[in-house]
Amino acid sequence: MIAFQSPAHRQTSWLRHCMALLLALAVLLGLEASADAAIENRSKLWNSCRMDDGEAGLAACMAIISTRGIPRQERAAAYYNRCYNYLLRHDYRNALTNCDRSLEDNPSFYDPWLARSVLRSGLGQFDLAISDATRALAVATNNSDRAGALRNRAAAHVRHGNGAQSRADLDRAAKLQPGNVYNFIMQADFLLQLGRPDEALSYVARARAARNAAGDYSQQKTASDIGVLHSKALVGVQRFSEALSVLDGLLKIDPNNAEAFALKSLAASRTSNMVAARDALAAARRLPLSSVDAADVFREAEQVLRELDSSLAPSREEPAAPGRQPSREQANRVALVIGNSAYQNVTALNNAGRDAEALAAELDTLGFRKVTLLRDLTREQMFAALRGFAREAETADWAVIYFAGHGLEMGGINWLAPVDAQFKTDRDVRLEAVSIDELSATIEGARGLRLIVLDACRNNPFTTQMRLTNSTRSLGSGLARVEPEGGTMVAYAAKAGQVAQDGEDGNSPFMKALLKRLKQPGLEISMLFRFVRDDVLAATGRQQEPFVYGSLPSEPFYFRTAATAAR
Repeated sequence: MIAFQSPAHRQTSWLRHCMALLLALAVLLGLEASADAAIENRSKLWNSCRMDDGEAGLAACMAIISTRGIPRQERAAAYYNRCYNYLLRHDYRNALTNCDRSLEDNPSFYDPWLARSVLRSGLGQFDLAISDATRALAVATNNSDRAGALRNRAAAHVRHGNGAQSRADLDRAAKLQPGNVYNFIMQADFLLQLGRPDEALSYVARARAARNAAGDYSQQKTASDIGVLHSKALVGVQRFSEALSVLDGLLKIDPNNAEAFALKSLAASRTSNMVAARDALAAARRLPLSSVDAADVFREAEQVLRELDSSLAPSREEPAAPGRQPSREQANRVALVIGNSAYQNVTALNNAGRDAEALAAELDTLGFRKVTLLRDLTREQMFAALRGFAREAETADWAVIYFAGHGLEMGGINWLAPVDAQFKTDRDVRLEAVSIDELSATIEGARGLRLIVLDACRNNPFTTQMRLTNSTRSLGSGLARVEPEGGTMVAYAAKAGQVAQDGEDGNSPFMKALLKRLKQPGLEISMLFRFVRDDVLAATGRQQEPFVYGSLPSEPFYFRTAATAAR
């Protein structure tokens, strides 16, 4: 039965229906507006992620990455943009981490493979750089991308000593992409690596012309690369004033380029402008030295300044008067010496423990205030030793850490292996090993010399038994190069990517050379390690080359001066 409704009641009901319809319409319109706003916000985030090379760009990329349900390929693109942002800042460590994450999400993504080859070369990991450039070449879909991969591979080859392979890749790239500005840039780089700066200048000029013809004024990295190569070539042909002019222009567009500041210091030194040279070198120290080339220029600039200071300074020979007290450096030096031989899960090392004992004895002879010798440490024992030594270093003028044992590089980070390490998978490394960064932090309180000596590049049995859980996470041969903070020196028994010999007759070749040179009076520390390098190269048939990374202040440092030679 249908109830009868009065007109007033029907009107009220109709109004209610209208209100309900209007409310539903408003909700639908609100949802649509909300969706439009979300799309607009996502678009703004992507614009910032791609175009902003500051903190806002990094934050926008991370906001995209954190979006729930984001497709893996889109997340890979956001990680790559963060990688490239860090690359422009010369922060290769953070760039590498983000490129790794990008490739985890999309292993067929060309751009991060290409960028990672640049980063690997910058870190001195030339085998890995060549491998990454080859992967980029494999996934490239057009001639422009193929040429880019070939150029990157050529840069790694020439730095690895493979001139013929580098030349072949450059020729292939030029055929695929004739007239490209980076063909000329890489030709100039190739010639500089071969020590031919006069020829490199002609390719720098062609690179500038190609860039101007293309109207490509917005690419900071292109302009920066041309400027660095131009100034290097000018320094190489001893046109120092011209180099300074080019560098001033470069630093206006790339003010965080440590290599440019180091080149400026070098050129200013050669024009006897010592104030400008010191200022430029101080600026370089405050910035990350993010490439092999930058570190080499930095060391050369420091050496030139030291030589000039030494030639201008009055004689500072120490009198050898009887009963004279040791200098502050001689009296207040401390060392932590660790030798890990008895590994529990892989074959033991023959000489690591003996090397540590021999060095500890020599440092004690040299008058170190305290030398702590430790053998066969577990991970917990290593951290306890570092914590204790950090307190010693805070009141010392010299703080020295020596480690002999197994070490490995994973993803651009160096790790030292305690004797209880297992490393069944690559994930275990972070949980079971000790990062070299921990050693740097331990000695940062020392007022003068901060030195880390690593004979940890020995042939590593862990890498053959370790299961890789991530296809883009790489394990390198030996250790990766490092760029420690200013005032810290890190000496490797074998340069980045090489494997050191353990030795068969009591001590390793590196330790034999080091002990020999420590006994020699009057060797400033930089020269001492140069002699060690030559000794080891000769002893190993040039198969092992020690290398020193980092920088020291202009003050000379001697393990054994003329006054201590009679000890």
